[in-house]
Amino acid sequence: MTGTASSQPEGEGLYEKYMLHHPGDVRACLRKLIDRHSALLVHAAGTEQAVSVALGLGDASMWVDVPRDAALTGRLLQAERLRFEGSIERITVRFATGPARLGVWDGLPALEVPLPAKLMHLQRREYVRREPIGSLACVMPVNTVDGERKTTTATIANIGGGGLAVLTADDTGLALAAGDVIPDVFLDIPEQGTMKVTLRVQHAARIEQRGRRLWRAGCSFVDLTVQDQAKLLRYVMHLDRMHSARSRERE
Repeated sequence: MTGTASSQPEGEGLYEKYMLHHPGDVRACLRKLIDRHSALLVHAAGTEQAVSVALGLGDASMWVDVPRDAALTGRLLQAERLRFEGSIERITVRFATGPARLGVWDGLPALEVPLPAKLMHLQRREYVRREPIGSLACVMPVNTVDGERKTTTATIANIGGGGLAVLTADDTGLALAAGDVIPDVFLDIPEQGTMKVTLRVQHAARIEQRGRRLWRAGCSFVDLTVQDQAKLLRYVMHLDRMHSARSRERE
């Protein structure tokens, strides 16, 4: 398979300044997806989304894992263009390319697609993170000022593929600081089940909200599994659709 694909998802003109056009930049971004074994959501016009994984990169092609649904894979192979979405830490990556053909990577079946001609590399915080619809919380063990561990329930203020922000009741006994690594955090994601993740605190401060003193901490995910990446991507895209629907209702 040779050449690059020039077709892109609709609406990308709004985000042109976030596009990577230089072939070296596009390859570097795709390489990061592959090196991190990043989960990708892939679909074609009229198909459901499938979960895949970035596998490998060639001179003019890249390979992704074959979705588990054989019928859906068949429809993807028949499509002229496939759309992909993934994330690298807090950065959303989107591109379109095609058509795909069934190939082999590392001895296993894989979808081979042309390298995209350009790629959206969207780092805006308001795009990457979404406020949950309704209540969303996590259970996390945190350090106390006495050096002990304490389990607390925190409200999730926003969430994305790269991390989340949490709010907890003000507790002078808690000790949250940038750089802290918090393992064994349990997230109950609607329709996706419970996830156990590790968080790294990027920043933390006491704030006042509606007359209450709260801890607010911005955290990034550490070493997410491919399965958990896929769950988060599905949930965040669901939030995108819900927020868009609410915006249309207010217009």
